[in-house]
Amino acid sequence: MKVLNSVQDLPELTKSTVHLRNETELLEKLNKILKDGHDKLQIVTDFDHTLTRHTLDNGKTVLTSFGMFRECPSVPQHYKDEDNRLAGIYKPIECDPVMSVEEKTKHMIKWYVAAHQLLRGTKFPRNELTDVAQKMIESFRRGVKDMISWCETQKVPVLVFSAGLGESVVAALKAANFLLPHVKVISNFLAMDEDDNIVGIKGEVIHTYNKNETAIKNTEYYDMVQERSNVILMGDNIGDAGMAEGMEHCDVVVKIGYLGHKIEANLPNYLNKFDIVLIDDPTMDVTNAILKLLL
Repeated sequence: MKVLNSVQDLPELTKSTVHLRNETELLEKLNKILKDGHDKLQIVTDFDHTLTRHTLDNGKTVLTSFGMFRECPSVPQHYKDEDNRLAGIYKPIECDPVMSVEEKTKHMIKWYVAAHQLLRGTKFPRNELTDVAQKMIESFRRGVKDMISWCETQKVPVLVFSAGLGESVVAALKAANFLLPHVKVISNFLAMDEDDNIVGIKGEVIHTYNKNETAIKNTEYYDMVQERSNVILMGDNIGDAGMAEGMEHCDVVVKIGYLGHKIEANLPNYLNKFDIVLIDDPTMDVTNAILKLLL
């Protein structure tokens, strides 16, 4: 069995873009994962700007799952205009390095309620969303394919836990051939009438700061991970750090945060929540390096 005596044993952790909260604690967690092996492991990851990048090499911002919906040609202009207006109000709040989580949560709820209200009455452009998803393949972080393939081979379950639009998440994963049997999605899925008009969101709305409160116990994924007490968790938002808290049986959670906005101001907050913080990193190198040690 491989044992890590220092972070130097994992070169991917020594890059200038990598920040560690507590090296000693991280090594303890990683060695527990290595000792228990892949049979005890599960992956829990956000989708927007986590499995996907923040920006492409040309500097263009990668679409979010709601952004994918907005790109569908038949989506009316008034929806796009109002969606942009809401984003202009609430995105800066989501990224604010000073505002408390409690205060942010109030604003995020307002944003998601308004965004979902805006969807109502819009026809769901299934075929168009599939076309947009094809363009998302290049937006995944380098190494996501390797991670998904490794997990398939080792039979390690992967939960994609997204506060975005579930249909878009599923479409993008399908387009990249990442939606394999061991990959499950929990997200906001659309409720529609008989004419494919959107009438709302199914069940309780998932937003950035309630992923830890959202019930996952009555899902297929929860049944898959009853005996898996070790987690590698990935997210790009402070709220993502709590995604595994709905599973009481978890012993060790290695939390990896992708930080791509207001870096200097937000880094202390991210280091308070994540074990590893990656700055402007377009890859899955750190996660894959950990997984390779389990072979």
